[in-house]
Amino acid sequence: MKDKVALITGAASGIGRATAEVFAERGARIIGLDRDAGHLQEVIAGLPKGERGHIALVKDLRSAEVAQSVVPDVLEKAGGLDIVVNAAGMCYFTRMNEISIEEYNEVMDVNVRALFLISVAAAEAMSSKGGKIINLGSNAGRKGRALSAHYAASKAAVKNITESLALAYGPNRITVNTVCPGPTVTPMWDGNFEGLKKITGKQPEEFWETWSRQTPLGRVGQPADVVELICFLASDGGGYITGQEINVCGGFMLTS
Repeated sequence: MKDKVALITGAASGIGRATAEVFAERGARIIGLDRDAGHLQEVIAGLPKGERGHIALVKDLRSAEVAQSVVPDVLEKAGGLDIVVNAAGMCYFTRMNEISIEEYNEVMDVNVRALFLISVAAAEAMSSKGGKIINLGSNAGRKGRALSAHYAASKAAVKNITESLALAYGPNRITVNTVCPGPTVTPMWDGNFEGLKKITGKQPEEFWETWSRQTPLGRVGQPADVVELICFLASDGGGYITGQEINVCGGFMLTS
């Protein structure tokens, strides 16, 4: 990844942050994007410095206009783009008949529309030299979810968008893949558990224990488990893999 320019959305925490840190260690120049300015600046400041500095883009992808501005800003500030990791995402646990229009739109705006707009613009920008796009999906996108139907639907859409992009931009030597984590310990779950507790009355520890027991490898995931696959897909070694949806879940999908 030496000297590659990598745009990573959702870079302030979780899998996005872990990806930024590992990419930077391996020589990439990071363009980190998040709406959480404080944590994003902290992440960018802590990255190992290469010959060129890393860049923080504070943007709220719930706005279509903002999402459309991302790639032009990256090209202006960094002069090029080689890799995109769409790790930004929204998730709520809500009973299906209680999902508000506002909550539904927020999930779809970030998880689907922003990902689509950024990916298409990035693919166009990379069309003359090739590139890599890695989208964060979810095990939830492969099965319906009674308590997070809008999130599951958004991640199912990510799979389809990935395949469509792979078909459209394969001739331009651009690979597009989806990485699907199972239950993974990230800050996003702090908010998720608020919704789950209201519905089920259970504490976070009960869910982690249940998911660990359901996972053949006997534990839930950590961001580091997911990052290694992202790194491979972003590398030359992953150059003949495109249009795929790959689980990183310790076998959780076999039992859940």
